[in-house]
Amino acid sequence: MNAKEELIEKIKKICDGYDETPTGGYIFGDGPIPCNILFIGEAPGKTEVEQGKPFVGMAGKTFGSYLNSIGLQRDNIRITNTCFLRPIKINQGKNGRKTISNRPPKTSEIELFKDILNREIELVNPKIIVTLGNTPLKRFTKFNSIGECHGKIYFNEDLKKDIFPMYHPSALTYNRNDSFKLMYENDWKKLKNTLNSI
Repeated sequence: MNAKEELIEKIKKICDGYDETPTGGYIFGDGPIPCNILFIGEAPGKTEVEQGKPFVGMAGKTFGSYLNSIGLQRDNIRITNTCFLRPIKINQGKNGRKTISNRPPKTSEIELFKDILNREIELVNPKIIVTLGNTPLKRFTKFNSIGECHGKIYFNEDLKKDIFPMYHPSALTYNRNDSFKLMYENDWKKLKNTLNSI
């Protein structure tokens, strides 16, 4: 069993034994190991679990188009999550019908996978880590909100890696205004410049 298979086995074991709240499956990261660029998201959603890959849902399509806009392909990057299980919320309607939706991972759920993600980073050995959204941001920097630090580079002393925080691509769905879109596009341009300089 190689190092990657060992990590997948550990994720499976954690998820199979996790019964604190209902969850909707799990996935591992996707992309080459080692790799110069590692993107880290929050947690998988329904489409991700179905396809066994991160960022293949609606936010993934947005992510892919911006990735292409700076001359990158999915084949050239590694993408993973802060939490490898799909955190879900089961809602019951007045008619008794149950619906399942995504929820942000709890701190305890992120903690479950802390060592696995650190090991993945070690194996990938990226020149830069791009955090997508607040969940990975809080895990790898001292910032509490993406609004205070997006589009700039920070050094993580523990990992000895450069961190580049960005908004999660799903933020474009919630912020349907031109000024946000422009700022988001500018962050991708800044990322391109950063990648050219490392």
